[in-house]
Amino acid sequence: MIKKLFLFTFIFFLAFVNNALAHTGLESSSPQNGAIVKEELQEITLTFESKIEQNSTFEIQNLNGDSIPVKNISITENKMVGSFSNPLENGKYQAKWKIIGADGHPIDGDFSFSVDMPVTETPAEVQKEPKKEDAKQVEENIPKTANEPKEEIEQNKLPSYIIPSIIGVLIVIVVGSFIWVMRRKK
Repeated sequence: MIKKLFLFTFIFFLAFVNNALAHTGLESSSPQNGAIVKEELQEITLTFESKIEQNSTFEIQNLNGDSIPVKNISITENKMVGSFSNPLENGKYQAKWKIIGADGHPIDGDFSFSVDMPVTETPAEVQKEPKKEDAKQVEENIPKTANEPKEEIEQNKLPSYIIPSIIGVLIVIVVGSFIWVMRRKK
């Protein structure tokens, strides 16, 4: 009888644990985490591992923490798309998303990217080459942080099945221990 109960519990667990415990994560984004965008950027697309609810949202912040307004956020199944009224200027940005997964759990996360479009000079902006003394003075006024490597924000890309699998193994160990203790008492 105990063997049948154990077998039934194990099969039930394997059949339903991923559906019961899985949470939606960010599958991909456009632009991707850490990407350097070299062209005009007026739209961001986030694709999640499963369907997301309609009240999910995201925002964009620049390096100073100022929020850039995202217009027309649309959600279709597992995809969320937002656009900007004006293209993003050159600089580093962070996208912060908050969703409600198909399982009803709120989930949030973020990723970063940079915009580095080539700057076109007009003839009025072209200046004569600076003298050596002017170049030295300009070089002295450049802050030291401009020459330091830029820090990248890593996105935690943990597959959605890892946590339910760990929980499953723990449940099997607990149930197995319980059955083992009950057998020893007989």
